[in-house]
Amino acid sequence: MFKRMLKRPNKNYDVMYPVKSLKKPDYVEVIISDHDFYRFGWELSRTDIVAFGKYFESRAKWVMRTVIGSYVSFGAPLDRSINLFQQRFAMGEEYWPFDSIKKDFYRLRTSIDVDMNAYAFNHLERLIRINMKNAGIITENGLKNN
Repeated sequence: MFKRMLKRPNKNYDVMYPVKSLKKPDYVEVIISDHDFYRFGWELSRTDIVAFGKYFESRAKWVMRTVIGSYVSFGAPLDRSINLFQQRFAMGEEYWPFDSIKKDFYRLRTSIDVDMNAYAFNHLERLIRINMKNAGIITENGLKNN
């Protein structure tokens, strides 16, 4: 993606993004090969800078919703799940506020609620029944009935 931005800069929306709006206190270091540097340059258009940021922001939000959704599906409360995500991914309040995460999670979460405890418990029971059948404790018929 980055190489494409260097090869073919997109300047369609540069007018919408004044230079001062792109000056952020944080930065990302992107390492490119010498070949790409000398062949394509090193500067992105304002449109590509915004697209690059939006791309990684959407990926970060997807990971956040996936991780928090997993914690919730295992029975953790949402507030605790968000705090765990912030701790494990070093996303403190100054980087990604709790309320912002909570709003985004509610806005874009998947509607399929999976009870992972029940799912895991059912598979565990099935494994136990198969082991009992293999040990001769129950019959094939007993395995099918349960």
